[in-house]
Amino acid sequence: MKKNGILLFAFASTFFLACGTGDEPPQDLEAPVIDHADGHDYIEPENGEIFSETADHTHIRFSVEDASGIGQVRVNIHANFDGHSHARMKNDFVRLDVNDIYSPEASNPDFRFPEGSTRINIDGTGTDIYWTGANSRLSDPVIAGSYDFSIEATDVHGNQTGFADGSSYLATIQIRTPYAPAIDVTNLHDDELEGAAGSPLDVQGTVSKTDHTLSAPIAFLWVRLMEEHEDHGGGDDGHNHRIADEEYFYEKMWGTSAWLEEGSGPDLPHNEMIDLSKVLTGDDAIMVPSGEDHLDLVILAEDTNGNTTEMKFTVHIE
Repeated sequence: MKKNGILLFAFASTFFLACGTGDEPPQDLEAPVIDHADGHDYIEPENGEIFSETADHTHIRFSVEDASGIGQVRVNIHANFDGHSHARMKNDFVRLDVNDIYSPEASNPDFRFPEGSTRINIDGTGTDIYWTGANSRLSDPVIAGSYDFSIEATDVHGNQTGFADGSSYLATIQIRTPYAPAIDVTNLHDDELEGAAGSPLDVQGTVSKTDHTLSAPIAFLWVRLMEEHEDHGGGDDGHNHRIADEEYFYEKMWGTSAWLEEGSGPDLPHNEMIDLSKVLTGDDAIMVPSGEDHLDLVILAEDTNGNTTEMKFTVHIE
């Protein structure tokens, strides 16, 4: 009897253990999903978005969803033009550097959401990011240029979105200012440059210092001809749509960049106004390749204060 009782107890223990294990919910290994805010078709700011000389802020609009509950969301903006050097500019300009943490414990009520939330929708003026004006995050003028904007999210189990698989949001935006270099191409036809395969590309226009009191002389010019690429990240497959590993049909630099480690070339012909038609000629002419329909001409100019302006022009090839 004693032996039978021991066997019965062991059987019952095994039975209840098996039942208990089977009743446990499956472990959550999925990261949160980052998407557009309600009533919008895309996350803001979009990849490739350009903020004009008169703009002072960007809207922050997105949603995050996770069945187990959202733990934390990180919104970050940092300059992507200074990753290859440690330039120290001799002026009072500053880079926009933002690291906003959204969580149930956030001290800023605009970044706070209820604990255990399975979905949050960010679409309010309190989360907008300003770089000039009364609501600016900066105490000095912003350095004009290209910035990376990202959104990362973690759920209550620690599952985190990532950039490798595209579950984090990553975009490049441009902040332009009235004191950054001005780029003006004057021979556009229907907003395109026209070129003939095997011939030099005719580019008329200027790169110049502006009349703004904070404007400075031109220090660096970079001209590239590359494959046509759509920058904006709207659409189902545009979550992390960025240019990477581009091959150039033409690339030439003049002057010296404070940000790019390998950004240097022959002396600029002038530091206040550069005539593109005179620079892009002779041995430095842009030869239009054959077998192409449309290409992108990208012109980047940098001043001695580190402000950069980049503009892209579509080249239609006959």
